[in-house]
Amino acid sequence: MHGATGATVALGLAAIALWLVAVRHAVYSHMGQLGLVSVLGKTYFIGLALAVAAIAIELTRVRLHEVRLLGLTVVLVVFLFGTACAIEPVAALTSSWVHAGYVQYVFEHGRPLENYNAEFSWPGGFSLAALVIGFMGQSNALDLLRWFPLAIELLYLAPLLAIGRASGVNRRAQWLGIALFYATNWIYQDYFSPQALNFLFFLVVIALVLTGWKPLQRAGAPRLERLRDRLGSWRSAIALRRLRGEDAATDWSARQVLGVLGVLALLCVASAVSHQLTPYAILLALLACLVSSRLGRPEVPAFVLCLAVGWLSLGASNFWFGHLSLIFGSIGQLGSSFGQNVSQRVTGSASHRLIVDVRILITAALFGLALLGAARRGATSRTLELLVAAPFVLFAVQNYGGEGLLRVALLSGPFAALLAASAIFPARDGPIPPMLPDVRFGRHARGVLAAAAGVALLSFAVTTTVVRGGNDAYESFSAGELAAVDYVYAHIAPNKTVGVVAPYLPIGQRDVSSVKFFVAIGGGDNAISPHRVRKILIASHATYVILNTAQLEWGEIVAGYGPGWQSSLEGALVNSGYRVVPARWGTTATVLYRAKGR
Repeated sequence: MHGATGATVALGLAAIALWLVAVRHAVYSHMGQLGLVSVLGKTYFIGLALAVAAIAIELTRVRLHEVRLLGLTVVLVVFLFGTACAIEPVAALTSSWVHAGYVQYVFEHGRPLENYNAEFSWPGGFSLAALVIGFMGQSNALDLLRWFPLAIELLYLAPLLAIGRASGVNRRAQWLGIALFYATNWIYQDYFSPQALNFLFFLVVIALVLTGWKPLQRAGAPRLERLRDRLGSWRSAIALRRLRGEDAATDWSARQVLGVLGVLALLCVASAVSHQLTPYAILLALLACLVSSRLGRPEVPAFVLCLAVGWLSLGASNFWFGHLSLIFGSIGQLGSSFGQNVSQRVTGSASHRLIVDVRILITAALFGLALLGAARRGATSRTLELLVAAPFVLFAVQNYGGEGLLRVALLSGPFAALLAASAIFPARDGPIPPMLPDVRFGRHARGVLAAAAGVALLSFAVTTTVVRGGNDAYESFSAGELAAVDYVYAHIAPNKTVGVVAPYLPIGQRDVSSVKFFVAIGGGDNAISPHRVRKILIASHATYVILNTAQLEWGEIVAGYGPGWQSSLEGALVNSGYRVVPARWGTTATVLYRAKGR
């Protein structure tokens, strides 16, 4: 017993040591078209395998030691979400820098910028960040950007633990499910952003509800027919008694319930004023809990609906006025939404198509394993299954600019992962019986289960390492690229324009209301020819144009531009009146300035 204990601790410590060696020896400038994985050596993957092996061993011990499982889960999170933070010189993703600029504006002016863009119509997250940096004695959020993904992922762990404990799965499936969620979360929505914060709100709301209310156990008639029982359970899900919350019970006192309702109200208000999509995801999740007897207060989803619609109608009127088609235009257009979310993303170079294909396969594998887990487990309610399905309603209503399926996969992910874990460690009893017979492994059961858990977790973790950082060749930035942007900010006059080919550089963190940006291509996969790009940039009359390695890589990987396309563009700009600013930041960026009178 003590030997096994020492083995898992030793494996965890060895994994941490190997991670430190891996990130120390990774050379960011050697990154290739496959992104982050191209600078990770075998040391990283050996360490990751050791961490997963330790988790698998702990999961199959006769007595679970949750403190060790918690520590090993943290190690896994550091591997998956802290590696890029440690290797890449500055924060990745242009959007994180743009959001820092919004926070600075709110900090300096005490209010959001009117009629600027849609995100400023939901300013709650930016206002909260401005308050935080004020308490920190800072004037901007730049110090938060680089390590924010790791920090927010670790914050998700507490509500995930509460959800796992209250979900009805057994303790082993709880821990494996949390690890599987992290190991399949390739969806890069944890950067410095309102959606990352609101996903935390979402998890805390569901954790509070599942912890507080449980299905009321009623004495029923003996089971006559399985089909009749199942039909009766479906009818009862929409019965008025169920919708009033009368089928859910709580062990909390009236004072505790009142306090929890106050916390829920605060979180829902914060979500309604800080993100477009999450309040409706919370609403659907609460309705799933209500019809599955896991919520005893039907007024809570009604309150969330009033908040979400009320803020959209009044607080975000600048966004929807004249743009109602953006909100309601994709209702029912599943084919078009699916094309924007899936098929239109499978473009570009072979490496880019591989990354996109594998991302789709990871998500499909997780949901397939979740389906198996739903069939193998016994349960007191089907709340987890409904929580997996609920976010798909959002996709049917709003494709969210081609990112609808990404958000659905993220919102469903924690619950799908718990079901997937139940495929390996199913609960076998409950009022709702398993749909598949139990499988016995005899005296080899512990070894088989440890191998199954380890192989599944390691397969997902390695694949997510590859695809999560698969776009880092053009979505991450060097210190030289940031220095070039800082030079432009230091020299550009108010109300002048900075031109770029595509939005892949660390820009937007300053002078939100006074410096304008002209983007020749909106990014993504809808590229135009390099010749057209030259014409657009020249016609923009931008005072400065910034060319950098990230845009170069995007052109070759996603847009399909040939080698040397950026050099050709630079020559065309020089012939049109621009001159190159002498580089003070290395070779990763070029700044061009339009001379006066040209």
